[in-house]
Amino acid sequence: MKRSLSRLALCLACVAPASIALAQSLADQGKALFGTHCAACHNADASGIAGVAPPLAGALRERLATPAGQAYLANVLTHGLAGPIQSQGQSFNGVMPGFATLPDASLAAVLSWLAVSNGAPEQAVSTDTLARARAERKTPGAVRKLREAGQ
Repeated sequence: MKRSLSRLALCLACVAPASIALAQSLADQGKALFGTHCAACHNADASGIAGVAPPLAGALRERLATPAGQAYLANVLTHGLAGPIQSQGQSFNGVMPGFATLPDASLAAVLSWLAVSNGAPEQAVSTDTLARARAERKTPGAVRKLREAGQ
């Protein structure tokens, strides 16, 4: 009996964190991931850092509203971005690393938080869109060319 109770306690201890994570919204998960992986350059509130990384809060609504824009953002997160860009009247010329080591569900969570931060629906970019971007194998410079092409 004592052994059964310890197994039950062990099982409950393993299940509790998973159920807490499930209760946490996708955007909340994305905010935490953004804080870990993106905030050093884009700030915790996604306001960006002048001359370093563009602001994302308030800057992505149009891209999030179209399939082409969503595919572009999926490519940015998966493959990175390199070279000169303009964003909200500011110039940037750097390299953002890709985060292909993170699973599509994690990248979708980050994009969900950014969507909410931009007044868009929470699940603006699907894991399918991220999987398609991942399969394309682009360089960060090729992703910048997508941006130049209007995506």
